[in-house]
Amino acid sequence: MKAGIAIDAWKLPIFERHLTQAGYAFEQGPGLTADTLLLSVTTDAVYALSVVLRAANTEAAMMGKPP
Repeated sequence: MKAGIAIDAWKLPIFERHLTQAGYAFEQGPGLTADTLLLSVTTDAVYALSVVLRAANTEAAMMGKPP
């Protein structure tokens, strides 16, 4: 299964680190707006991927958007 993940561009380093450390390869593409990105991940373990994404999003939320 291929999962599409839309994120704000400033979150990329956080998501990249979490996905890479969890062993996921991903492709990065343009998002729907100038300040967003679309990441695509191929996986059969959707729940495991969701745990990684939740951790990355929680970290990003705690840090907040840089000024």
